[in-house]
Amino acid sequence: MEIEKILTALGNTGWFASIYWLEKCMKTLLCGLCMMLALLLLRKALQKKSAVLSCYLWLLLLPAAFMGMSRLFYQKYFVYVTAYLDKYVKAWYGYVYFGVMLLLLAVFIARNISLRRRLGRMPQIYDTRVINAFAGGASKIGAWYLRRVRIYCSDREESPFSGGILKPYVVVPKGTWERLDEDSRNVILSHELTHIRAGHIVLLTIMKLLTFLWWINPLVYVCQSLLREDIELACDACTIVQTGITRQGYGYVLLGMAAQLCSNKNIVVASFTEKGDFRRLKRRITYIGKRRMDSAGLLRQMCVGAAVTAVLLLAAFVLIGATSYPRYTILDEIYVYGEDLGLIACDTQEVRDAFWVEGRTLHVQNEAFQRFVEQEDVAGEYVYISYGSVMKLPGMGGCGEVVMVNVSDSTDIWYVSADTIENRMAEVLLKWL
Repeated sequence: MEIEKILTALGNTGWFASIYWLEKCMKTLLCGLCMMLALLLLRKALQKKSAVLSCYLWLLLLPAAFMGMSRLFYQKYFVYVTAYLDKYVKAWYGYVYFGVMLLLLAVFIARNISLRRRLGRMPQIYDTRVINAFAGGASKIGAWYLRRVRIYCSDREESPFSGGILKPYVVVPKGTWERLDEDSRNVILSHELTHIRAGHIVLLTIMKLLTFLWWINPLVYVCQSLLREDIELACDACTIVQTGITRQGYGYVLLGMAAQLCSNKNIVVASFTEKGDFRRLKRRITYIGKRRMDSAGLLRQMCVGAAVTAVLLLAAFVLIGATSYPRYTILDEIYVYGEDLGLIACDTQEVRDAFWVEGRTLHVQNEAFQRFVEQEDVAGEYVYISYGSVMKLPGMGGCGEVVMVNVSDSTDIWYVSADTIENRMAEVLLKWL
């Protein structure tokens, strides 16, 4: 019998969580869609000037994922979005949506674990002259981070790639590496180290997580592809300036590496070239052929892009926090209902004189209670007192305490709220979901 109660409680909890979470996700999906359209237009304008600027702007998609509690959806015309979701969202929709999301996340984690294990079996290259050169021009924290980079040699025929946030790494193919001259090696390593230093792996990771959250929206995959293109264009420009290689020479390196195979789309890495992606390769070669770059200009663009994005992100999160409903609110109001469950009074001074709450216990001041009964002309043998309810959003709340008080004898008190597993789970769910 106890197991049946637990299973019933879990089922009811899952039903509520599925609907509640799905409604929030759909709201963030709508906000994200609007932001994607705006960023696509902005990116089109900025890319004509510099890909270094545009690659950081994709971070502005991140705040949209936190707008599920926004008051916007309870204002004017936007309230119809909430009403529509309340009417048509069903629990099994949420089971499917979050099932696919968790499956994608599980595959992502499994592939990254598999890659990490493969790295452990790869021989390591200890020639760190390029790393030291990069670290020498960075800040103390940046230099410490870059010196953590490990270079591995793969026995597979694949394009060089970089990855890792806490433990950054670069992987180069053994066969190709042995055939390259020292200048080409430095170009490839500089390219991958630029990805790590510029935070491109973090950008790709955030975008990947957003594709899991909004997997049903095809536009998010377009944005992910454009982000990959932007960071490669930005990285190409920085590498040419840092290594001193000619634009023509860099183009030859790109074309030479295009013959290598690479298929890393299901893990977060930045590849020098990608399998079969000749359109992007053409755009990269065209981009470096048209741009004249200098170190000071690129550094300035990178700093401006990162600073502007950081300011906009901070402003967005402050605005979202100020215009969102709290995660949960414990209502202080005390409600008094009659036996017919009709509301008699809500948190009036007379109610406060007659009742007060300590913790979860209701206390009654008998004389004030009797005056309240006479004043309100209460009919029936009992009144119901409700307090301590949890409110998530307008129209979504519950739990709290309900107490029956005898009208003629205020010491006759009975707590209606049952202390059951289901009620305790529902309370925790309302507070922390």
